[in-house]
Amino acid sequence: MLESTKQRYLKLAANFYRTRMNGAALSTSNIRSALINAAPSYRPDYFRVLKNALAFDVRERGYSAAAEKILKIQNPTTQPESTLPVKAKRPSAKALSEDDFRTLCCHLGEPGKAHVFAAVILAWHLGVRPSEMHQIRVEGEHFYITGAKKDDTGIRGADRILMLPDPDDSSLVADAVDLYNSTRRSLGATRDTLREQCRLLWPRRKVQPTLKSLRHQLGSNLKASGLAPETMAYIMGHQSTRSIERYGDKRLAHKGNRSLPSPAPRADTSKVRVRSSGKPAWHSAVTATKNEPLPPPTQQTKRHST
Repeated sequence: MLESTKQRYLKLAANFYRTRMNGAALSTSNIRSALINAAPSYRPDYFRVLKNALAFDVRERGYSAAAEKILKIQNPTTQPESTLPVKAKRPSAKALSEDDFRTLCCHLGEPGKAHVFAAVILAWHLGVRPSEMHQIRVEGEHFYITGAKKDDTGIRGADRILMLPDPDDSSLVADAVDLYNSTRRSLGATRDTLREQCRLLWPRRKVQPTLKSLRHQLGSNLKASGLAPETMAYIMGHQSTRSIERYGDKRLAHKGNRSLPSPAPRADTSKVRVRSSGKPAWHSAVTATKNEPLPPPTQQTKRHST
């Protein structure tokens, strides 16, 4: 687990104790009750992250058995018999046009926004998760990325070694790594600044691009490229090909020959687990490589009026 993830977990747990526990003693039963009562206020993904954070905090306090019990807590809003509403996901763009990317980069080139500019470059060219950006190491033409989703079981998240075919892109990304690390700004501050600047650029848009939007866009471009699913999964930092279903839609891919990252010659993609093509979550990755048609997307976010 990354040190930044550990610190984030500890902060999430501390905030939960302060805002949700109402001064109650820190016991397994009290944490469980507070988490279940608060579940309707959280998106399912956040509930899972918070549960992991609480378990990590309890384990750090020396109570491993209690941590395991916390990890087994089920989200009441997602149970089949539940009548509780599931909190709606905040709308976000799943794609960004090349014109919008250039506009955004020009805008972020102004003084005081260097950390956001660097983060945008890293997400656009490497598809890295925001929490991985401080962990990128550059050696020559190779970018060593420490996976942010890794857990103790070893079945989630993956490190990778990537390279870019275009020397200019490679040089730009290497400079962005140095720039991002030199600013010492927090991930939260970077996200907040990006959100503010996007609203200034496109005030009439209902959804604004985020760092995750750029990761989604790379996923779309990869799926349209015809790369093998295990290669795509490796580039995106997944241990299973099924996970690439979360990122990208080949119908939103950019046209033309774009500089896409690839595994470095010494990279080992053999550890990526390949799921059966019969799995629904695996379908779009398989059809991308076979160039089979897909149904039209439910939401087009590639272009918006300004």
